[in-house]
Amino acid sequence: MRQTIKPALVLLPLLLSGCQQSKQAETTPMMLDGQAQQIAALIAGTEYLKYQCGRSDLPTNGQIEQAAYAAAHQRGWQPPAGVAARSNMLYQQLLKDSTPQAAQCAEFQQLLQPFLTTLRKT
Repeated sequence: MRQTIKPALVLLPLLLSGCQQSKQAETTPMMLDGQAQQIAALIAGTEYLKYQCGRSDLPTNGQIEQAAYAAAHQRGWQPPAGVAARSNMLYQQLLKDSTPQAAQCAEFQQLLQPFLTTLRKT
């Protein structure tokens, strides 16, 4: 039996834990990996909204990535290399998920609303 990935299970923990982290004097490799995963999830979820949910009002992929990196920098994070590859991998997983597309779209719209608001200002 094929295991499915629920959109909320992919993005919600990543986004929520990111909201709770602040600047810290010492950053461990595990923290960097978690930060990279959060940034990648933010990008993948936003691109899913754009392409699979018909959100034509969202900017280009490059602008989405830059806004995600800017959000990371505001938290004091330095995005490591490989975020784009992670983002693409997460996006591909979302495409394979058996959750109804309408449910994914509604969930991502709600989860990503704070980030989407910042996109309109850039």
